[in-house]
Amino acid sequence: MLHWMLKLALLIVVCGAPAWSFQQGQDPQQQKPQPPADQPSSSHPPPTPPLEPGESSSAKPEQTGDPTAPQPQPEKPAPTPTPAAKPASSNAAKPGVLPPEDNPAWDPFHAAQDMDVGTFYMHKGDMDAAIGRFQDAIRLRPNFAKPRLMIAEIYEKKGDKSEALRYYKEYLQVFPDAPDSAKVKKKIEKLSKE
Repeated sequence: MLHWMLKLALLIVVCGAPAWSFQQGQDPQQQKPQPPADQPSSSHPPPTPPLEPGESSSAKPEQTGDPTAPQPQPEKPAPTPTPAAKPASSNAAKPGVLPPEDNPAWDPFHAAQDMDVGTFYMHKGDMDAAIGRFQDAIRLRPNFAKPRLMIAEIYEKKGDKSEALRYYKEYLQVFPDAPDSAKVKKKIEKLSKE
């Protein structure tokens, strides 16, 4: 018993934290250890985080570690208008900024779902709803050939030859080596003659 009490006393002295806080289930991270009285407390500033690309060391405010302390607001320089300068291209690479995506609407998963729903509407007989879902699939995945073929077939059944012709041509532009390209070319010829 005496052995354990000595270990506990040594723990209190070394850590500077009350040992009973650990026994009562409190988080030891909440306790701020006090430096022993015989050692002078040195106030070293916390290490500064690494700088982002394009930042200078004066751009970061001093970090005190106290979240309730007011943070100084960085001064923003006034913009100087230069009439001869051209605005930078939005596609230009900037330090620390990712370039924009080529097509932010690219979503093949939802395009496939739109194809499934459009096919359901087509079998149900709601051709206009099917066209809308197929067009959504094209918007989400511009190189998707199948919805173009489906839209062309729907327009052909509805008797809208110009739209059917347009979508058949788009189908062959997107998928020139399609296994049914000969059949589609015959349909284009047939629709062009009428």
